[in-house]
Amino acid sequence: MEADLRRLASALSLSADITDEALHILAEVGSKAHGKGQLCCVACIYVAVTKSRFQETEDDSSPDSVNVFAPCVTLQDILTKANANIVMLFHAMKTSHCMEDASSHVREAYSQLQRKYCIVAALHLKFEKLFAAIFQENPSPFSSSTTNTVTPRMKQSWLIFLLAKGKVLQGNPELVLNFHLLLCCLAHIIRWTPSFLLRPPYADVILEHLEDGLPDKEDSGTVPVLVGSILKVLCTEMGCGYDDVESVYHSCWIRYTQTLPVKEGLPELSWLETEYRSLYLLEGDIDETTFLHHDRHLISPSSDSDEASGIPHTSQTDPLCTPVRTAMTTVQQLKNILNSAQDEPSSTLKTYFNNCSTDPTEGILQRVSALKTAFVSRFLQATGDNYRDIAEQRCHLAIRMYYRVMEAMLKMEEQRLNTSDFSNLLNKDTFHRSLLACSVEVIMTTYGVCWTPMLYTMATTDTNTSFPWILDVFELKAYDFFKVLETFILAEPKLTKEVIKHLQHIENKILERVAWREGSPLYEAILTSEMPRPSFQTSPGSRVTNGSIPHSSTASEMYLSPTRFSAAQQSPYRSPSSASSRLHCRSPGPHRRKSQSLQLFYNKVCKLAYMRLQSLCKLLCVSAEMEHRIWTALEFCLLHRPELLKNRHLDQIVMCSVYAICKVSGCDTKFKSIVAAYKNLPTASQTVYKEAWISGEEYDSIIGFYNRVYMQTLKNYILRFTSPDVMPQLSPLPCKSPSRFSQSPVITVPGRSNFYISPLRESPFSSPVRRELLSPGQMTPRTRALYSFGEGLGSSEKLRAINESMRAAAAGKRTSPGQPRSQKRLKFDADSTDTNGTTTKSSTTNGHGVSNGNSSEHGNGTTADLTSVTRSAWSLSTAKSPIKITRQSPKK
Repeated sequence: MEADLRRLASALSLSADITDEALHILAEVGSKAHGKGQLCCVACIYVAVTKSRFQETEDDSSPDSVNVFAPCVTLQDILTKANANIVMLFHAMKTSHCMEDASSHVREAYSQLQRKYCIVAALHLKFEKLFAAIFQENPSPFSSSTTNTVTPRMKQSWLIFLLAKGKVLQGNPELVLNFHLLLCCLAHIIRWTPSFLLRPPYADVILEHLEDGLPDKEDSGTVPVLVGSILKVLCTEMGCGYDDVESVYHSCWIRYTQTLPVKEGLPELSWLETEYRSLYLLEGDIDETTFLHHDRHLISPSSDSDEASGIPHTSQTDPLCTPVRTAMTTVQQLKNILNSAQDEPSSTLKTYFNNCSTDPTEGILQRVSALKTAFVSRFLQATGDNYRDIAEQRCHLAIRMYYRVMEAMLKMEEQRLNTSDFSNLLNKDTFHRSLLACSVEVIMTTYGVCWTPMLYTMATTDTNTSFPWILDVFELKAYDFFKVLETFILAEPKLTKEVIKHLQHIENKILERVAWREGSPLYEAILTSEMPRPSFQTSPGSRVTNGSIPHSSTASEMYLSPTRFSAAQQSPYRSPSSASSRLHCRSPGPHRRKSQSLQLFYNKVCKLAYMRLQSLCKLLCVSAEMEHRIWTALEFCLLHRPELLKNRHLDQIVMCSVYAICKVSGCDTKFKSIVAAYKNLPTASQTVYKEAWISGEEYDSIIGFYNRVYMQTLKNYILRFTSPDVMPQLSPLPCKSPSRFSQSPVITVPGRSNFYISPLRESPFSSPVRRELLSPGQMTPRTRALYSFGEGLGSSEKLRAINESMRAAAAGKRTSPGQPRSQKRLKFDADSTDTNGTTTKSSTTNGHGVSNGNSSEHGNGTTADLTSVTRSAWSLSTAKSPIKITRQSPKK
C-alpha cells in the first residue's frame, strides 16, 4: 500500500511533508485496512491534507486558536485521481480508524464534510425533479430519458442554491431547513422567469399577478405578494407548511439576496460560477456542481436503475419514500399532532389548575415566558442572530407540545389516583422545566433529521444545539430530566419512531455519563434513599407487551418520591465525616425511604451496563461463566461503589471490570485487547479510554484509572474471585423480556394496525458453509480449541514470539545475571489501601491468580526493538509509577 500511496501523492503533486505525514498515518492503520488498500491510501492522504490546513498561532492568550488555510488539493481531485467513491471512503475512514489520533480541528472538518455531503446527496435528485416540473426546458416532468442534460438555467438555479446554502446556512445539517431554503431559491427564480417558460400551475400564478397588477416590492417585514403566492403553490405541491418556509425566507433568504450583484432579475451564470469556485477552493472538499452530472465519485454506489438517488432498492427500502419526503412527512406528522393544541393552557388544564389547593397558573405562565426568552437567546448565540424567526417558531411548537403532554399526564394521574388535586406536582419547578425541555427536544429532533447515505437511513446529527445543550439553557440537571422521559412517551402515543429513538438515545447518554457528573442530584438520592434492587422488566420506550400496558412510573411517582419508609437493605457501613466517601458509606437506619425514580434509574443503568458487557465479551470470546462473574463485579460496583462513576463513563467501569475478573481468574486477556475490542462497538468513543477522570483537573488513560482508582477501591472484593471458597454469590443475569421474541407480542405503531412478531426460524435452504463456519463465540470450548484464531501472518503473537527469542539470544551477551529487569505488567498486587482503610498485600502466584511478576515482553536489546517497533502498541511505563498509555511511532 505504501507504493500505491506514493503514486497517488505524486499524481496529486503533494509536498514531501504531506506525503510523509500520509505515510506515517498509513503505517499506523495499515493493518486495519481489511483489503481496502486503495481507499485506505485515499483516507490517509485526506487526513494529511486536512491536517496541513491548520497551523497553531503564537498567541499565548489563545492557545487553542489556529490559522486556517486553503488546502493544497481538494477532496474532489483526490477522489478523481484515485477513481474512488466518497461513500466507500467514509466506510474506509471508519474501519481503518485513521482519524483516531487526529486533532479536534481535523475531526470537525471531517464532520462538516459528512454533513455537507448528506444534505446535497439528499437534495440534488429532488432539485432535478422539481426543476423538470417547473420549467419548460425539458419535454416532460415524467420523462424516462436517462441522459443528464444540464441546461444553463438548471446550472444557474443550482448554483444560486449552493451559494445560499454555503453563505447563509453555513453547514447546518438539518435537511428540512435546507429544503425550505431550496424552495425559497426556486420561488425567487420563478419570479424572474417569463410565464411561457413555466409549466402550470406556476405559469398561472405569474399571469394572475400580471392581470391583477399587484405590487411586488421587497419588504423586510413581509414576503412579496408574488413570491408569497409562488411559495404557497410550492408548499402545496411538496406537502410542507407555509409558515415554516416563510420563517426561512425572512431569516435566511432575504439576507442572501442582499449580497447578489443585481436587485432585480437573476445574476449572470459566469458570476455565479466564479463565486462558487472561490468558495469550493477555500473549503477544499467536494464540487457540488458535479451532482448535476451524476458524478460516480460522489453518487452513492448502487446496482439499481435509480443510482442517482443514492438509495438502494432493497426489500426494506421503499423507492417512493425519498429522504426529503420522509423528512417532510415527519414534520407534517408533528404538525398534525399539534393542530389541536394551544399556545396557552386549555380549558381542561385550567380546571386542573383551579382544583389545586395552591393555584400554579401564574407560576407556570411566568416560567414558560422566562424559558422561552432563554431558549431564543441561546439559540441565536449558537446559530446566528438571523435565525430569530426560526427560533421563535420552534419554541412556539414546543410550548404547544408542553401543554398537550401535561394535560395527558394529568388525565393519567387522575385515573390512577382518583383525584384532581395535583398541587405538589404542578408546583414542582423541575417537573415543568423537564417537561418543556423534553418538548423542545422533540421539536428539534423532528426538524433536525438528515439523510445518511453511509447507512441508508434517516438520523439526527450532532450540532452545537444537540443534547445536553437544552439542560444548560433551562438550568436543569440530567437526573431530573431523566424522570420525565418514560412518562412523556406514554402520554404522547403519536410520537414518530425517529423521535422515540432519539429520546432513547438521550436516555442512554444520561445513564452512561451525564447523570454521573459532579453536583448531580443522583448522589443525594443515593445517600437519602433505600438502595434499589435492580429488576429488568421493561425496556426504554416500550409501550405495550402481550396486549397490555406494563406498569410504568408516572410523573407523580418520579418527581414526588421517595414516598415509603423502609428498613430493608441497610448499609453495613458507618457514616463517615468525610464528604468524599459518603456515597458508598451510606448511613443505616429505619428512616431510609424508597425512591421510585432511583429504582427506575438503576433498573435501566444496570440493563445498559449488561448490554455493553455482553457486546464486549462477545468480541473478546469470553465464556458465559466468566461473563457471569464479570457481571457480578460490575453490578457490585454500580450498587455499592457508585462514587467510581463520578465524572466518568459507564464503559470505563465495564472495561475495568472485564480486565480485573479475567486477571484474577487466570484468563490471558490484556487491556490492549479489551480496548481494541471496545473500538468496534457502535457506541465507542476514544475519550472513554484516553481520558478517564482521576481527581480535580487530572485525567489519565483507562489503564491509569484502573491502577490508581478502580483497583484501589475494589481490590479486596475482586480478590474474592480467586478462590471458589470466598467467591461472592453470582448476581442474577438481566434477561430480555420473554415477550419480545419467544411469544407473539402486540406492539402499538401510531396510525397502523398491530404487528405480530414471531421468532426467525432457520431456513432449510441455508448454505451448508454458513452452518458449519461458526464464529468463536458460537462454538463450544472443546470445538473452539480445535481452531486457530489470531495466528495470521504478521500477527502480534508471532511478533512477540520473535522478540522473545531474539531477546533470549542477546540476554547473555548484554546483561548480567543480577541486572534488574523492567516491570511492564499492570499494577495489581502492589501494596494498596482498600476503602475500609486496611492495607493488603497479595502474594505472587503462577499467573492464575494475582500476579506481580516481571514481564519478559520487552528487553533492552536493540535487535529486539527493531522488530517490536514494526507495529504501534500500547506502551506501559516501567517500575511502580502509575501506568499510562503512550503511542510509539514507527521508526524510519
